[in-house]
Amino acid sequence: MKLLYPLSLVYSFIYKLDKKFSISKKLFKPVVSVGGITWGGSGKTPIVIELLKIFVKNKKNPTVLTHGYFRKTKIPIVLKNGASGINVFDSGDEALLIAKSVKKSVVIVGANRYDNALNFANKINTDVYILDDGFQHWNIERDIDVVCINAYNPFGNGLLIPAGNLRENLSALKRSSIIMITNSDMIGIDELFKLKKKIIDISLNNNIFMVYNDDFIYKSVDLDYNFDIELLKKNDVYSLSAIGFIDGFTHSIKKSGIKIKDSIIFRDHSYYDNNLMKKLVKKYKNSYFVVTMKDSVKLNNIDISIKQKIAVLVVKLKFIENDKKIWEKKILNSLLFL
Repeated sequence: MKLLYPLSLVYSFIYKLDKKFSISKKLFKPVVSVGGITWGGSGKTPIVIELLKIFVKNKKNPTVLTHGYFRKTKIPIVLKNGASGINVFDSGDEALLIAKSVKKSVVIVGANRYDNALNFANKINTDVYILDDGFQHWNIERDIDVVCINAYNPFGNGLLIPAGNLRENLSALKRSSIIMITNSDMIGIDELFKLKKKIIDISLNNNIFMVYNDDFIYKSVDLDYNFDIELLKKNDVYSLSAIGFIDGFTHSIKKSGIKIKDSIIFRDHSYYDNNLMKKLVKKYKNSYFVVTMKDSVKLNNIDISIKQKIAVLVVKLKFIENDKKIWEKKILNSLLFL
């Protein structure tokens, strides 16, 4: 990593220039940014989905503005009504998962998130925008900055990209409105509260909530029915994923009571095709695969016979100290929705 340190200095210089010369513009509706201080695996997408559920429950019309990393087109696209019939290559995996998870929400996918909000304003009825992966996005003003920090690996080695995985120096946490410590069950309770105190000392922010995954259910690839868990208990099981934080996924599988023989890992946002899945099924004969919801949206077009070998782990976000109602009220109060 020391060899990469000079490149981290270059990254820091470019980052500061980008921040200095970017013009922050205000949208005509409130904006909640959900982001992180590290690169990948901080648990932003589940928080975005939870925010959408809050707004829908309170009869608000939320719209997500997301870049849509690693999709196959650059044309902006709008996902509505559960994104039925949308190809994951056009939307990107995270955008499609968000749209399918909260069907009453709207997701606008495209690199220029400010222009996209303006260009589609007359076609959708929006009460609030959620700026996905927005902590380092300077072009849009936000009313709330929600920052996600992975308890299991909060700050990496403390160095900036590429020598480490920090996007900014830790002092940037002072910009945060609310901090979510994700994967809070993956470290000991004493260690967790030490981390919380450290974050408070750095950020000068007491609005910190600790969350983790629980209430595990296994579903079919299309999420229409429950997967027979006995098949997973009686056969060899492999985790299959293309996500940013593999350890959290395998931890959840083990917590659910399923033993995995090994993990099959692809680069974050990688796509699966029929040929790849046929090779995996042939190689791991008579075995079953467990995937994340993010991966499931990329498996809809494979053969039915292969789908029968795949279970999707569906999880529910839980709050330590039963702080969910406090979190919801703080979000809504900050946007003057209460």
